[in-house]
Amino acid sequence: MPDLSIAIVGCGPTGNIHIAAWAAQFGIKLAAVCDIDPDRLTETAERVPGAAAFVDYRTMFASQPFDIVSVCTPAATHAPIVEAALLSGANVLCEKPLTDNSETAYALARLADEKERLLMPAFCHRFHPPVLFALDLVANDDIGRPRMFRCRFSGLWNDAQTQISGDNPIGATLDTAIHGVDLFRAFCGEVSDVSIRVNRLNPDLPVEDTAIIMMQTEAGALGVVEVSWSLPGNRNVIEIYGTAGACIIDYDSDMVRYQTSDDLFWRTHEEGGANRFEREVGHFADAVRGIQSLVVNGYDGARAVELCTLPLR
Repeated sequence: MPDLSIAIVGCGPTGNIHIAAWAAQFGIKLAAVCDIDPDRLTETAERVPGAAAFVDYRTMFASQPFDIVSVCTPAATHAPIVEAALLSGANVLCEKPLTDNSETAYALARLADEKERLLMPAFCHRFHPPVLFALDLVANDDIGRPRMFRCRFSGLWNDAQTQISGDNPIGATLDTAIHGVDLFRAFCGEVSDVSIRVNRLNPDLPVEDTAIIMMQTEAGALGVVEVSWSLPGNRNVIEIYGTAGACIIDYDSDMVRYQTSDDLFWRTHEEGGANRFEREVGHFADAVRGIQSLVVNGYDGARAVELCTLPLR
């Protein structure tokens, strides 16, 4: 089977994560990199031997066909890049959020269907090894049906003022809470009711930095997603409580604790192997090769954007 050709659009910190994750895969070729900053582009190209360098993604897509394009630019720029990549015949892995509005996101999902190409939002936490373990607990009915869910991604982001820039920056809801929304759907099912509360604790930021999202499924499962960029005491945890057990994933201690109906006490679990970014791109490559189906697709990405862009209060 020939190597898959990969193009990266956006060579900032997120783009570098994608480059490292793709470089860890077998059967791929990092064929091209693109960034509007010439200095950053040159530095990246020097670290990716054999990759062509472009300052314009349109020129890059016209230069040769690519099997996969990783879109790692700011959210407000995703839509035209994803559209151009799909129209060029590439499959697209796009950083979250898929776009900054759900109407455009759904249009991109439909375009991928029309062009018979794959579009996957980069919800990397779906591929975090402890999360995969917890999803297996649910799939195997080890903890019963999930009925309560909590996700907290919170900490003090000291350089947020310098990192949040651009004409249309996104806040903590679309940037961070969207991961928790996607995970709630993965564990508990489709959302039938949602309520969002936001705050801007750092007055120097142009967007909300703190948010709580409350959700309920049609089957009655309840979930809360809590995020903040401006509170000390980092806490990054996912909790799933089912009808027969529970699982707690603590990102800060790398500890997984779980209890099933057969257990009198909590157990601990360690999950090793590739990190979530390597598993994410590996899954997408396998889906492009036809080895497996996507576990999260463009419509999931659009739905998550939709749930995160309800009127904020």
